[in-house]
Amino acid sequence: MADYTQLGSFNTGGAASLNGELIQKLYDAESKSRVTPIETSIELIDTESEKITEINTKVNELIASIKPFDLFTSGNNAFEQISANVSGTSALFDSADVGALKEGTYQVDIEQLAQKDVWQSNTQTLAQSETVMGAETLTINGDENWDTSGLTLEELADKINLSSKYATASVEKTGDDSYRLVLKSQEPGTANALALTGAATTTLGFDDATDSDGDGVADNHALVAQDLKATVDGIEYSVSSNSIQVDGNLKITASEKGTSTLNITKDESAIIPAVQEVVTKYNELLLMVTEELYATDSSIQDKSSLKSVVNGIKNLMYQEFGKEDSNLFNAGFSFDKTGVLEVDATVLGQALLDDPDKIKDLFIGVAEDKGFGTMLKETLDDFNSYNGLFDSYKTNMEQRKEKLEEDKEKAVENLDTKYDTMAAQFAAYASVISQMESSFSGLKQMIAMESSSS
Repeated sequence: MADYTQLGSFNTGGAASLNGELIQKLYDAESKSRVTPIETSIELIDTESEKITEINTKVNELIASIKPFDLFTSGNNAFEQISANVSGTSALFDSADVGALKEGTYQVDIEQLAQKDVWQSNTQTLAQSETVMGAETLTINGDENWDTSGLTLEELADKINLSSKYATASVEKTGDDSYRLVLKSQEPGTANALALTGAATTTLGFDDATDSDGDGVADNHALVAQDLKATVDGIEYSVSSNSIQVDGNLKITASEKGTSTLNITKDESAIIPAVQEVVTKYNELLLMVTEELYATDSSIQDKSSLKSVVNGIKNLMYQEFGKEDSNLFNAGFSFDKTGVLEVDATVLGQALLDDPDKIKDLFIGVAEDKGFGTMLKETLDDFNSYNGLFDSYKTNMEQRKEKLEEDKEKAVENLDTKYDTMAAQFAAYASVISQMESSFSGLKQMIAMESSSS
């Protein structure tokens, strides 16, 4: 907005009262009646936007709480939780879809772990390992060949790592001045064993038959490839990996020899706390909306839309769900006299004991007959969708604010034009008054002279 106080007085004498301070006072008074109300309305929209965001956040919290009762949830719903007890340390258990695990007991006996095929060269000093080799060939599994000519031990390892599909290579410091080229099969199991041939095997010592411990395996064949041998529920497995999958969904990873037992049971202990969390989040939303609906100083303009959020949820609660047309009030739900939702955990718990499938049907349902939780999740998602209630409300607020900003700009522009003109008029009036005062002063002098001559 303009600041006319900088103009000062337009003249002295009788025109001194025509000044910038007077124009500013007139400007501020009119601005208060024309611009300030618009600014107040803009501030109210900002406050309204903050409140709508808070309410939307509460809706999102309710969405999060209802997900365990949504038929289409990406994870396991509240009725698909399982409890797994493991005894023994020979195996680890995992599942990509815990809810699909079958109840029962798995007996696992690990007789032998799968292991890689590992070879080591004869020891070399640091100086030897850094000396280039002669023109020889190292062959792995008959179809991978490396010419060792001009290569140090480290350079040979690099070339193997760059192109081999069977082995990995490294130069290991195994003593103060002792180095070995170590070759390992990329995967465990007898199917991945390494066959080393070529003249370089003799130079490097891979074909050294020394067997210091008399176990029938050459010292430089550090580990001999072997398969996992395990028995799961009487079924024998012999595979090249230490992990096997049974019943299509249970992954068993062997860790040591021995036996382990996995006992899987359904876990319904989280259902009632999850239901209570839904009730809590609904009541928090209800309280926040109710305060805005009945507050005299509420900034919410469209209270009917806000009320429809709670009414839409509450209407669902009175419907019947599932094949047996059950309703929430048969499962311990009720409203108190203020509309606050309550759930009797004892009644709900007994209903779960009597007929858990019926309660699951009530809350989750199936695609053709959705349960309360599934329907509520869809209803809340609609509120958040494009052109849904919150999106439309926010768009409306933005449009109202944009219109008010335009009105404010126009009002300020009109005021500036009006008072710029007034300032110019004051300057013109001051000039006229100054001229009149100058003429009157000359007249007074003439009269005074005439009087004195008489």
